[in-house]
Amino acid sequence: MISIKGQRQGILILFSDAEGATWAAQLDELKAKLEQSGSFFSKARMSLDVKTLSLSLEELQAAKNLLEEHRATLWAIASQNDKTIANTRRMGLATDPNKEDPPALVNDVVAKENPFAAIADGTDGLLVQRIVRSGQTLRHPGHIVVIGDVNPGAELIAGSDIIVWGKLYGAAHAGSTGNDKAVVCALDLRPTILRIANMTRRVPEDKKRKHPKPEMAKIVRQEMNIYEWTP
Repeated sequence: MISIKGQRQGILILFSDAEGATWAAQLDELKAKLEQSGSFFSKARMSLDVKTLSLSLEELQAAKNLLEEHRATLWAIASQNDKTIANTRRMGLATDPNKEDPPALVNDVVAKENPFAAIADGTDGLLVQRIVRSGQTLRHPGHIVVIGDVNPGAELIAGSDIIVWGKLYGAAHAGSTGNDKAVVCALDLRPTILRIANMTRRVPEDKKRKHPKPEMAKIVRQEMNIYEWTP
């Protein structure tokens, strides 16, 4: 009943107002998705689109509490219902996540110094055209594509694939929601930590060569290996 997508302001959760789509059932579904995702949504900014649902202050607070249990922050609720809008304002939350920006967080690359050159709302991909520096984290429920280098101390966390058109020297976690079909590709693949789904490996020190070549990491027969990548 619910769906999750990435947008410039963070992560948007879309609820259904169809007949039979109860608020309690949809919260249970959201809880299951959060639990299956592990720490993927930790420290994420979240907004809700509840459409025409008429929700009490207690019902909205239940959603906020659920997100906080998974260390996510609810900052906005979009609604087409006057009662829900009024209760959203009573909670001190924004009512239009498409026009407003969330409060800035320290070391969060979705803050005022936004490094994203292009993000397509409603798609399952995030495109970043710049260097991702130490201390910065890119987090997206779909693919992450970086045109530029990822420095040591930076972190990429994607629900699907990670593609770096440059040097990948930071940490990378593809398929973070359990997708073991995800891949990590880079023109110079030397991450400090490399994860796909629930499998982790470190790249050997002997990979520090003068003339790196494009490579891809993927899981084959329950083992993560690194292969030549032909972009």
